[in-house]
Amino acid sequence: MSRSPGQAGQQIAETLDSVGVTLNLAPVVDLNVNPTNPIIGSLGRSFSADPAVVTAQAEAFIEGHRAVGVRTTLKHFPGHGSSTGDTHLGVVDVTDTWSPIELEPFANIVRDGLADAVLTAHVFNATLDPEHPATLSPPTITGILRHQVGWDGVVISDDMQMGAIRDAYGYADAVRLAILAGVDVLTIAQQQVYEPGIVETTIDLIEGFVRDGTLSEARIDESYARIQALKIG
Repeated sequence: MSRSPGQAGQQIAETLDSVGVTLNLAPVVDLNVNPTNPIIGSLGRSFSADPAVVTAQAEAFIEGHRAVGVRTTLKHFPGHGSSTGDTHLGVVDVTDTWSPIELEPFANIVRDGLADAVLTAHVFNATLDPEHPATLSPPTITGILRHQVGWDGVVISDDMQMGAIRDAYGYADAVRLAILAGVDVLTIAQQQVYEPGIVETTIDLIEGFVRDGTLSEARIDESYARIQALKIG
């Protein structure tokens, strides 16, 4: 017998809770716009091409987690489902394939009060920002996600070591741009390449940016407040 998204969500949450994990970087709420998408559609990671179905399935999955006390993360904002490339490997341009309908599951779940955190995509969309991919884009994160969608909670980056970011921008610039764009938590997954000391390096970079005025203490305080609210909420 197949499990419903709510049942699956609760069982996953119970496993996570049993080992002390309190935040799941799921569910994927990308629309299955391109079924041959190498990182979403072809891997069966999307609930549907219909935003109403994605919303309903994702919300059931989230409710299953909430029943256990585990929080969830909507990804990959503003939508990775129409892409034809893999951001793990390099720059992925969705300018000609992305459409505003891909925002709907995010907006619906935020509106329904079921969002805990949102994780960004590394996709580039010149219509939304002609210079930077979503993770590094103030118009996308601060403009669309925070102002248009109305999300004021934690924003998490996708893996900062992925090719779409590191190869194109360099790690130090990517860290700086992500925080300026509105990212609160930087994901460092060590899945593409293992770099000893990368966490310490990242902390040193952020401290340096604050010292030289590139980042303000107030900007760091904003992220700290959101993270603390997520932890105690």
